[in-house]
Amino acid sequence: MAARGLFTSQPFDLVTMEGIAAQAGVSKMTVYSHFNDKETLFETIVAATSDELVGALSASERDEGLRERLIAIGTSLLDVILGSDICKMSHSLPGALRANRALADRFYAAGPGRVRAALAVIIGAAADRGELAVDDPDRAADDLVSLWEGSMPAKIAFGLAELSTPEEIRRRALRGTEVFLRAYRP
Repeated sequence: MAARGLFTSQPFDLVTMEGIAAQAGVSKMTVYSHFNDKETLFETIVAATSDELVGALSASERDEGLRERLIAIGTSLLDVILGSDICKMSHSLPGALRANRALADRFYAAGPGRVRAALAVIIGAAADRGELAVDDPDRAADDLVSLWEGSMPAKIAFGLAELSTPEEIRRRALRGTEVFLRAYRP
């Protein structure tokens, strides 16, 4: 049972294990046999998704310029964040995570923290090559992700916007990258 395969563009019930089982088309016992609890299932989804994103970050190391590489990374990242039900899932997690700091640390380290750290390495390497003037690659990575995402994750999570189309994702990745490069070019 692949955790990442649970996500579709259809509404997703992540409140109960019954809802998760129904979405996956399996029994609740099957879900429990693979994942002891909902937190383990979510952590598996987060880790699998960050594996994909870190892989996309690594795969973008081909012979293209920094601008094109960042646009490709942004497109991959936004495809997951804005183009799948992960954005909707993230709205159901904060309450549970606030109640369990150790779980929150594990989720962040397995997902967003890991992806942002990999992006910070790319930004730091570009600064070392003289392509960017960056005082703190970690903060620059946060800036870039914020420029790519804008307010869309909140709008999607609150039901104010639908999942983004591939065209909108590409536009956001392009615009965010352009603004980032204007701010951080030497």
